[in-house]
Amino acid sequence: MVFKKLAVVLLALAVAGAAFAKDNLAILPFTGGTGEEGEIIAELFSFSNELNTVFAPIPRTSITRAVNSEQRFQRNTGMTDPDTIVALGKQLGANYVVVGNIGKLGKQNLLTIAILKIDDLRQVAGDIQTYVDRKDIQGKLPSMARNIIEATKIDASRLEKLAVTPVDLGRDIDARVADMLAQILAVNLIRSGKYAVYPRTATLEQAQEEYKNQRSGITADENIVDMGKGENPRLALSVVARRWDNQNMFNAAIINLESGVQVIGGSVDYNSLDDGIKVMESLAGKLTGVSIPSTLSPAQKPTAASSTAQKPAELPSNLALAESLKWISANAKEGGNYTVTLKNNETLAPQSLSYNGKKVSITLDGGTAERTLSLNANGSLFSVGSGVTLVLGNNVSLRGRSSNTAALVWVNDGGTLAMKSGSKISGNSAEYGGGVYVNTNATFTMSGGTISGNSAGEGGGGVCVSGTFTQSGGTISGNSAGGGGVDVWGTFTMSGGSISGNSAGGGGVDVNHSGTFTMSGGTISDNKASSIGGGVDVWGTFTMSGGTISGNKTSHYGGGVFVFYGTFTKESGGAIYGSDASSTVKNTARNSIYGHAVYCSDGAFITKKRNRTAGSGVRLDSAVRGRAGGWE
Repeated sequence: MVFKKLAVVLLALAVAGAAFAKDNLAILPFTGGTGEEGEIIAELFSFSNELNTVFAPIPRTSITRAVNSEQRFQRNTGMTDPDTIVALGKQLGANYVVVGNIGKLGKQNLLTIAILKIDDLRQVAGDIQTYVDRKDIQGKLPSMARNIIEATKIDASRLEKLAVTPVDLGRDIDARVADMLAQILAVNLIRSGKYAVYPRTATLEQAQEEYKNQRSGITADENIVDMGKGENPRLALSVVARRWDNQNMFNAAIINLESGVQVIGGSVDYNSLDDGIKVMESLAGKLTGVSIPSTLSPAQKPTAASSTAQKPAELPSNLALAESLKWISANAKEGGNYTVTLKNNETLAPQSLSYNGKKVSITLDGGTAERTLSLNANGSLFSVGSGVTLVLGNNVSLRGRSSNTAALVWVNDGGTLAMKSGSKISGNSAEYGGGVYVNTNATFTMSGGTISGNSAGEGGGGVCVSGTFTQSGGTISGNSAGGGGVDVWGTFTMSGGSISGNSAGGGGVDVNHSGTFTMSGGTISDNKASSIGGGVDVWGTFTMSGGTISGNKTSHYGGGVFVFYGTFTKESGGAIYGSDASSTVKNTARNSIYGHAVYCSDGAFITKKRNRTAGSGVRLDSAVRGRAGGWE
């Protein structure tokens, strides 16, 4: 009986281990770019939390050794050929391989990536992104990672298989541009949902011969055989780039390899990579009969598109949120505004709100009763992509996970989050920004609602802002963090609302070296700091012209405000209460010597203009007195 129980336990453990096993993912150095740009971006891509949650990335050192030993791997031309990718993937023991290529698109860079499944050499997905500099592409890598993850979940077994052969080059054609356009065409064919795409190094004639040979069980291509018979496509895409009368032409046809008959064909003209990208969508549409969602940002779209834009399709009202988001992903139009009225509480996996740079607004509304959206796996419940505005309306409550490692709402570069009255963000933990993380070029506006009960290991139990955060209402309360209920690395403007009852290294608001905090209204009260800055901890720049800072606590320095190698300007207006008998609400430090209202350390800059700071506990470090700033 004991042995039987032990066997059952071991079997259960084996099943559990298999259930949680991750596929190995190799991210090869991206080709093109300048210097080590491709290798650096590939490394950053491999570090993303999104990929590491789902895959087991293969270390850079192993990939470097494999690449160095693979003579066919080209660092300075287009993407490596499929045979080389398979050889490297097998050598590394990878289930999937990501490859990428960097080109120039005017003053911008163009990154094209593809992920291939090694066992059958199918291109699972592709993505196209433009970027200007390091910060720009870093902000876009998470959404690219999420797109790849979602693509690996799609069942392509019932799709028609299409072999994509190399582009055939005519005279005077820029081979690099033509190759990149062929890659982009393949991405659009995958996104059509009509074909499962299989890149081939063989020409069309060789692909036809290979198809006949595989039908008979014989093949001369060792790589294809190793990857599994039965996966040889019946259709092939043949592409020829030609030049005629000073015009570049891109001619594409889908051929039936069994009969040799052309199924469908189409031709488009292009002058450069820029307009070539645009026409690849229309060419894919001609070949598939499907309207391809745009891969381009609004700035890259043809000018004529704006004059012929159709009215966005209406979102069906009978869908649950997860289904509604899928519908929006498939039907989103530039400038579309979509409102989802929640009908029930829902449990969701992390959701990526990204529509290839389109300006899209999504409003969630709870209707007449509070609806709770709960996160069922680690990651951000909502990742707001470039061009997207997510509005949390009345009776919408987002609930996270106490064991999470990412902000409940992550606002990527170019994205916007808006919280309205009656909305809630709670119960989540992260390293930075337990409730909300605002990326460098992102925006968060809070006119109402509550962010409470969140935690962060480092900064921003409620909110961590590297971009722009504007609070005119609402409450940020009961959050905990290593540094600040609101952690400011970018710009925070407060004209209303309250920040209260948070416990952190920097109490209510922690203004870091690069941060700027401007307060013209609202209240910062009853926060608690472990040692400095019960209300506001200033290492950057803090200007106060209104509002109230009161009732905050710290064990050491600056019950209300602590300034250390930063700049604090107290304009006319607002109040910071100290601890004398005249103060009805007190900020408290350990004793009056250390500044119940304000403490300014050596090296800081503090200015007071025509206004009284209430209470007796205002202290300037002796080394500062009479030097830079002082009291005016």
